[in-house]
Amino acid sequence: MTADSAFRRTRYHVGVPTIRDTALVLDHHPFRDRHLIVAVLTATHGEVRGVLRSARGGRVPLAGAVQILSKVEVELFRKPTAELATFTRIDLLESSYPLARDLVRSSAAAVVAELLSTYCPPDEPAPRRFRLGSTALDALLAGIEPDRVVAYVQYWALRLGGLMPDLEALDGDPSTDELAFLIACRRVPLAELDLPVPPELRSRLDELVRGHAERQLKALDFHRQHGTAG
Repeated sequence: MTADSAFRRTRYHVGVPTIRDTALVLDHHPFRDRHLIVAVLTATHGEVRGVLRSARGGRVPLAGAVQILSKVEVELFRKPTAELATFTRIDLLESSYPLARDLVRSSAAAVVAELLSTYCPPDEPAPRRFRLGSTALDALLAGIEPDRVVAYVQYWALRLGGLMPDLEALDGDPSTDELAFLIACRRVPLAELDLPVPPELRSRLDELVRGHAERQLKALDFHRQHGTAG
């Protein structure tokens, strides 16, 4: 056996990396006739995209597990040179399906998923972003005001990315209510945050997240048109 053939044989038998982790569903869209491409956020591996085969072919448990922002247990493998992973298992842990009965809550969940995807660096561990998404899911399911959840996630998505200005560096003249809400976001868990979101702060946070995003935030646009009072 030549050295070159031995090298090729070694490469051929290199094991394919397998990922097993808890994840939040960020997005999904059809792929070919029966499959889905699903994006999930894991604490250990960050955002991962993969093919979920036959998810559109009558396998109801699989289709139900990929509701936006649902918490799932995943197993998938990805070849080093492949752009997409392949899901071999996806089990539902906490469903976001109850939010589908309420347009405001379901659109808020979509905004949370969009922000996590937009502000999560690819191929990097994301434990704090994963906890942020889990906290938002629990808050929406528990009946916490959706506008408050969205603002909290906007603040922390920017802060974790180093993009949230210091309070003294905010443009314009922030109101006392704006400052109080931002200080509370930093100090108080979302479940205990009981301040309303000032309308001017809602606009300020929208402008900040849109300004730093490298794509249109379609879920946020929809939420502001159809899912936000006032």
